[in-house]
Amino acid sequence: MDRRKSIKAIAVGTISTGVLLDACKEPDKKAPAEAKKDAQQKGIDRQPVEKALDESLMAKKFFDEHEMATIAILCDIIIPKDEVSGSATDAKVPAFIDFI
Repeated sequence: MDRRKSIKAIAVGTISTGVLLDACKEPDKKAPAEAKKDAQQKGIDRQPVEKALDESLMAKKFFDEHEMATIAILCDIIIPKDEVSGSATDAKVPAFIDFI
């Protein structure tokens, strides 16, 4: 093998290894509340139209009280509470279903 080809192979291997190792690093994971607080502190904001749309969507309820009680019972049948973890209503699954 030629000396130039050897040096080129070593250089390419070194650079590609550095890029590969840098790509494998795990990003900093923050809790959603912390991420939202950081976003607000950094000045990330929404347009007034988007804020109004979000507020109107959050104010609407799709299911009435009887339907929400039925959904809560069905969710607890599917995901019951045990000694390790809570039930679906503890995780606020019915509220999520109403939002979706």
